[in-house]
Amino acid sequence: MRDRNYIATKEDWEISPMPEKTAAFTIKRHFTDEEIENLKAGHLPEEMEDRWFAYFEDNKLYIHRSWSGICVYIVEFHFKKESLFDFHADQHKVTVNRDNDQYSNTDIEEDIEQVNELLNWFAR
Repeated sequence: MRDRNYIATKEDWEISPMPEKTAAFTIKRHFTDEEIENLKAGHLPEEMEDRWFAYFEDNKLYIHRSWSGICVYIVEFHFKKESLFDFHADQHKVTVNRDNDQYSNTDIEEDIEQVNELLNWFAR
C-alpha cells in the first residue's frame, strides 16, 4: 500500500532526463484537490512488476520507466483559475519521448491513453 506521507523526488531513483527528440500533445481533464495531492506525491515502484516511477516538480509530473530510468512522459499541469480569461483551464501539456533507442512507440493516441491510465493510477 502506498505511503501518502512520503513525497517521491528525483533523488529516489536512478533516472535519465527527457531526450531532445520529443513530441507533445494536450490532454483535457479535471482533477479534484485530493487527486492533485496524490499526483504531487509521485509514485515509487513497490514490486518488480511495477514499471513506473514518477515525481512532481515545478508543476510537472515526470514519469519514468522503473527498470531503465528512461523518462517517457512529462505532464505539465495547468489548473483552472478563477478567471473568465483563462482559456486553457484544465488543459495539460504532455511531452513524450520520441528517441527510438529509448521508447519505440510513435502513436500519439496510444500515448494519450497510456498517460490517462497512469494519471488515474497515480491520482487515486
